[in-house]
Amino acid sequence: MNVLFIVLAILTFVSMGFDTNLFVLWNIVPIVISAFSFHELDRKAIYKNSNFHMIISILLMHVYFHAIMYFDIGKAATGSSTSALEYIFFPIYSVCFGILVYFISKLFKLVSNKLKT
Repeated sequence: MNVLFIVLAILTFVSMGFDTNLFVLWNIVPIVISAFSFHELDRKAIYKNSNFHMIISILLMHVYFHAIMYFDIGKAATGSSTSALEYIFFPIYSVCFGILVYFISKLFKLVSNKLKT
């Protein structure tokens, strides 16, 4: 799984035009958070773990955003100065989305445990 995190970091670097600035590091933060969370997981029940759901949602949002910006899907006007703001705020959005998925997963787990008893 470490290879996946490294590949995503390299693809983020490529999609941002091979620039070495702080925006690249900032946009890699969700991958780093996911990697650290993954190393804290219990490997026996990984698919039932809320942290795993959070990691998957963070990575999917990250890939979705960078694919849209790189391929200019839907004519996102990636050359405008306003679209550059997305590179500032989208890492925050993807982590917040991951935290939301984490809590929803915990809620489903709690409700399903209550229904079983």
